Amino acid sequence: MSPNEEKLLYLLDCAANGRAADSARFADTDWQSLFMLAQEHKIDGLLLDTVCALEEAVRPAQEVLVPWQQSAMVTLMAQSFLVAQLHALLAAFEDAGVQAITLKGVALKMLYPNPDLRTMSDADLLVGPQKFGDGCAVMESQGYTLTEREPGVNVYVGPDGLRVELHERLFDRTAYGFLSRLDEEKQFPLSLARREAVYGGEAWVFPPLEHALFMLCHMAKHMITTGFGLRQAMDFALFVRAHDADMAWDAFWEEAQTLGLAPFASALLELSARHFSLPRGAWSRGARADAAAAEGLLDDLLDAGVFGHRTEERKRSAAVVYRSFEAENGDSGRVRRALFPSAATLKAPYLYARAHPWLLPVAWVHRWGRYVLSILRGRTSRTEAAESLRVADERLRLLSRLGLRDKR
Repeated sequence: MSPNEEKLLYLLDCAANGRAADSARFADTDWQSLFMLAQEHKIDGLLLDTVCALEEAVRPAQEVLVPWQQSAMVTLMAQSFLVAQLHALLAAFEDAGVQAITLKGVALKMLYPNPDLRTMSDADLLVGPQKFGDGCAVMESQGYTLTEREPGVNVYVGPDGLRVELHERLFDRTAYGFLSRLDEEKQFPLSLARREAVYGGEAWVFPPLEHALFMLCHMAKHMITTGFGLRQAMDFALFVRAHDADMAWDAFWEEAQTLGLAPFASALLELSARHFSLPRGAWSRGARADAAAAEGLLDDLLDAGVFGHRTEERKRSAAVVYRSFEAENGDSGRVRRALFPSAATLKAPYLYARAHPWLLPVAWVHRWGRYVLSILRGRTSRTEAAESLRVADERLRLLSRLGLRDKR
């Protein structure tokens, strides 16, 4: 871990837990690099108040602090606008008699001292299979445009820019080995949802046990591909802290064990206790502390940025990791779908196949040709390819330690 990464972790811990930072730790800080690192993790806004409260002698110079403040102000205004759009949409669902359960995002903002500075890039709503058609109709009635269709989820963009993932179900169970053990009707029954205060209003949310299990599964899903970042880990730490006393921890650990996620959950919580000031409360009775796994996971989070998109090598390594995972779990269907995707799942520049389905074979050839040309043009150098393979190898070893490569 670099000195700047240590300082980033410390600032995040202080900011998320409402604690002043020790100015003595920031003498001779390269603030420009630290600001850029915070931006890569989309936590620069979260850190600003803590940074501004440092002693003047160690604070960033104006040429760094002013852009930081401007970035936070833009974030503040954008988040307020997105939250207002979301609550208007949720009101439309209520008027239509469709229960839309909010996941992540707005349901987690209130865990932070300054909720608007915990960024939310989109909204996730679960309506379930019985009401999915009605939910799609609500989206269209509010002027939202369907932009992507994937197994179990439609992606819409609103007239004012809000991106919404409307879920028929939470996960594509064919995509990840551990999810083949998941029974959504049993583990995430829609009937358990309840109306609660969230940032900006009220919404349907899952109780703490189901919400925590969803967050765990969601992070594990991303861990198997590109990974996830510090913000998601801090969300989980703050959620556990807020609900430690009222969480059914025996049930949590039983479900985590059933899904094969207990080692991953233990590492994530151990990381949170070591670096995010999470007290070792009731959750710790079922955890199996593994300090090395926790530190390995932390290194991966620092390298990932938000959902593993920090570097090109990291993004390219995701394909190696995921293909290895597919091969170990015998999912040849995923390879076939990668080579011959449906028109609904194609993205730019192949959208013509959606409007004209008879052009789908042309789009397949178009995709293959672009891939071959990128290789012939040397877009990825041997050095870059070797680095991507090195990153992938390290991540596969970490996934094994976290129990995420267990076969179905």
